[in-house]
Amino acid sequence: MIILLGLITLIVTLGVYKLGLLGAILFAGVVVVGPLVFTALWKTQVGIYIMVIASFFLSVALRLVPNIPVGIGLDLMILIMVSGNIYKMQYERNWTGLKSPLTVILMIWVVYNLAQVANPYAASRVAWFYVIRPAVGYLMLYFLVWQAMVTSKDSRRLFNFVLFLSAIAGLWGIYQGLFGYFGWEMSHVIRTDTIHLVFNNGRWRAFGPIGSPAQYGIIMAAMCCLSLNTAFGSREVRSKVIYLLIGCICLLAMVFSGTRSSFIIIPIYYFIKVVISRNRKLWVSLVFAGMALGAVAKMPTSNYHILRIQSVFKASEDKSYQIRANNRKMITPWIMKHPIGGGLGSTGVWGQRFSPGTFLANFPPDSGVIRVAVELGWIGLIIFLLIYFIAFLKGVMAYWRMPDSPQKAQVAGMLCMLPPLGVVEIGQEVAGVFPMSLLFWVLLGLLFVNIRHSKNQSSKQAQES
Repeated sequence: MIILLGLITLIVTLGVYKLGLLGAILFAGVVVVGPLVFTALWKTQVGIYIMVIASFFLSVALRLVPNIPVGIGLDLMILIMVSGNIYKMQYERNWTGLKSPLTVILMIWVVYNLAQVANPYAASRVAWFYVIRPAVGYLMLYFLVWQAMVTSKDSRRLFNFVLFLSAIAGLWGIYQGLFGYFGWEMSHVIRTDTIHLVFNNGRWRAFGPIGSPAQYGIIMAAMCCLSLNTAFGSREVRSKVIYLLIGCICLLAMVFSGTRSSFIIIPIYYFIKVVISRNRKLWVSLVFAGMALGAVAKMPTSNYHILRIQSVFKASEDKSYQIRANNRKMITPWIMKHPIGGGLGSTGVWGQRFSPGTFLANFPPDSGVIRVAVELGWIGLIIFLLIYFIAFLKGVMAYWRMPDSPQKAQVAGMLCMLPPLGVVEIGQEVAGVFPMSLLFWVLLGLLFVNIRHSKNQSSKQAQES
């Protein structure tokens, strides 16, 4: 072992001398990541944990080493896990890994996206190839989580791991909000010319290890709600304290992000929580919560963070909102005349890269809903919204049948995230943008895995009695 470590050290040293720091980092990455990737072929849980880590910290690697092929790496990891699972299911003649509550609607979505390669209105087939990989590949994480989390202990461990990484990301953002960016982070902002995205009204917005303040704020808001809800449903004092602490960290980080979309997640989340709880006493709290929210919206203040919250209620006065509203009004007739859309990758960055000068390439997709409607048409939009609706409906029906337990609290936490994230999709891209494009499917898989475990446990207890 000592000889092996010595050889690795020698090779890395020679790599730095011959290829520079980038070559050494790539070599070290192969040495460390290679065995993990191979392990993920047979141990899907290892691959899932790697993907969760990547969703939180891959943007850090991109800031330190620009232009590394991260997209191909993620695609390869998912392909390896999917291939390993297909082989195991074929070998064991057991295909229950595909029999989940959302299999039908998700397969419809996958087939529809694949069929877009033949869209006659698409200006570029190459753009389809680049977009289809994350659009379909990341969705496979739902099925991988559904199959790999065999026991309730497995799902609880992954759930807590996600919250643990959220706490680290939250502390990172709090540091940025209090003390500013690290030098290499500021260099990245300047190098990529994104100062206009992170500097607002004389304040530098926190983004932690995530790629942008917008995605960071949305993730922190979602994790804040998830942590606090789990804290109130936990029976152990130690667990309550830990979950409450994580929730407060994520809440403060969300505020430092200055993301207006994130501010609407918490009230909508709480409203849905009250509705599905079917507890009449909680309805009274909605009155007080509404009064508090109204007071914050109207109170005179010079505090930057409170002003950002108040701007949510004054959207019609915001210039960016007016531009987005005009863009949506302009594109709506086009969407109605194109039921299958203009093809994947026809708008935004991919449109400007592969079909520059076209009408859609010059159209700025300002939300997940608009992007789906433009690229996949109103038929694709219906399927997209049905994923949210069916997941929430089936989740609620199962939640009402679950016995009271900490597991039920986790299910409620993840279930109540769906409506606010769906609402945010109207004004911001959520499930289609990294890293939420990974975390969304992992959490959705965990939601129904927990429901399955609860159902199996109830059936087992009924048989024993």
